Amino acid sequence: MRNLILLLIALFFATSTYSQKIGYEFRTNGKAYISTSYAGFEVRHRTDKEENRFTYRYKMLDSEKFTFSLPLHYKVEKEKATLEPRLKYHLNKFSLWAQKEFNLEENMNAAFGIDIPVNDFTYRIGWDSSDTVRFRLVKKF
Repeated sequence: MRNLILLLIALFFATSTYSQKIGYEFRTNGKAYISTSYAGFEVRHRTDKEENRFTYRYKMLDSEKFTFSLPLHYKVEKEKATLEPRLKYHLNKFSLWAQKEFNLEENMNAAFGIDIPVNDFTYRIGWDSSDTVRFRLVKKF
């Protein structure tokens, strides 16, 4: 519990002073996450367990129509690094995306979804290969 309180204080401090985005995601498999990001770096905490992930997202291609990014995740408690290439196709009012997470030892989930930006918020609905639907709300600062 002490670690969770410290993490929440750190997330509050980061979002109020340095963050570009803060988000909340929940999934139909019972998992939920809070996250904050700045300049390609993201910290994510899984709220139903004490799990944390640090991410650096490198955008290899960023145009009006497409974004191809290569996020490198480090899952702290599992001491595991993974890659999760994502391709986004931007339309007028929303974006379609697909991603695949993997590492050298394990074949992991693929996910697909829609991001709908409205002013400073982005709404996400998606599905992944573990038959889970995900919903996310992100606020930009």
